[in-house]
Amino acid sequence: MKDTKYWISILTACLLAGSTSFAGEWIDLFNGKDLAHWENPYDWGKAEIVDGEIHLTTEKSKWFLSTVKEYSDFIFEVEVKMPEGKCNSGFLFRSHKSKNKMFGYQAEVDPSDRKWSGGLYDEGRRRWFISPNRDHAISDEAKEQSIAAFRQRAGDSFKRHGWNHYRIECRGDHIKISVNGVTTTDIHDKEDAKGYIALQHHGEKGKTYRFRNIRIMELTDETTTACSGSTKWTPLFASGDFSQWTNIKGQPITKDWHINNGIVHRPSKGGDIITEQHYENFELRFDWKISEAGNSGVKYRTRGSLGLEYQVLDDAKHKDRKNPTHQAGSLYELVAAPDNKPLKPVGEWNHARIVANGNAIEHWLNGEKVVEIEVDSAAWKTKFQNSKYKQHDGFGSWTGPILLQDHNDEVWYRNVQIREL
Repeated sequence: MKDTKYWISILTACLLAGSTSFAGEWIDLFNGKDLAHWENPYDWGKAEIVDGEIHLTTEKSKWFLSTVKEYSDFIFEVEVKMPEGKCNSGFLFRSHKSKNKMFGYQAEVDPSDRKWSGGLYDEGRRRWFISPNRDHAISDEAKEQSIAAFRQRAGDSFKRHGWNHYRIECRGDHIKISVNGVTTTDIHDKEDAKGYIALQHHGEKGKTYRFRNIRIMELTDETTTACSGSTKWTPLFASGDFSQWTNIKGQPITKDWHINNGIVHRPSKGGDIITEQHYENFELRFDWKISEAGNSGVKYRTRGSLGLEYQVLDDAKHKDRKNPTHQAGSLYELVAAPDNKPLKPVGEWNHARIVANGNAIEHWLNGEKVVEIEVDSAAWKTKFQNSKYKQHDGFGSWTGPILLQDHNDEVWYRNVQIREL
């Protein structure tokens, strides 16, 4: 057992970090004197040190000043002050670079009346894909709803004529962006796990972009676990086989479920499969892909084939789509995911997350929360009494295996990981 001084230091570190995880200590990425941590991968653009600040200018076009080192899980903080007039900036993170090019995640700095500062842009790839979702929304209505929701979160956090403090936190697929203490983006996305951090000049000639107080804290598994009180992520198909799984009768899985290159595939009827271990409070994340007009699901807190279910469905063609609580991402039979959820079409991977912690139940789809309910709340009781589960006492509160459902349709799963809470 580690000694008391160790745990006191970890607790102090967590409190100083102002978050649920911590590792190491703050490292200044800019000491006010030189650019030892930085480099310019472009043939244009100028970075100067003026009065303890980094000043970026250009005589050609947009460019980024990049860190020399790549970072994976971290907390990054920086202050930025924008020039007057038309301008735009941002902070790349977990990004990629080559000569005269950088692309990847970007925390937006937007002094315009649009007020998208703190949004998450995917430079050179998906553009505005989630926070707000302008370029990949399933409809104009969904796009406008996503933009309105972002503006409500961000409010007037960005100060047009002053210094603005940005904080970017990356822990696994969890990305969080804050502007002047206001959380503007809080999503899950698995596109990149590691990359460079960079400061952007948007290309306006003669304008100076100013940055200061730049620091980073790298995170590690050990102290993240110590601070959060949670266990590490455990792959449920780590061995590349079904050694942690059985069929619903507790017998080995011998046919009609296959694993190839980490992808779990149900090509033909093989029955439901369940984990040998039982779970009550946990966070489960996984990717899923459904066949045309297909149906499946991930059940949890189960007894036999009964349990809470994250619905996996082709919303476009399966007949079950007529019931909103039976559509993809929904808590089957109980809570419907919204119509404007970020669902990807048949043939493409969707990223899902289930959080079951005490009475709190959450479903996430491609980085957005689509279901939230408290077991035994008034809303729960009403929905439960109107469901087909109403005769099963304690439903929703059981401890049981995780179940992948065989619903007579072809389905694929991958990256199935769990951590107990």
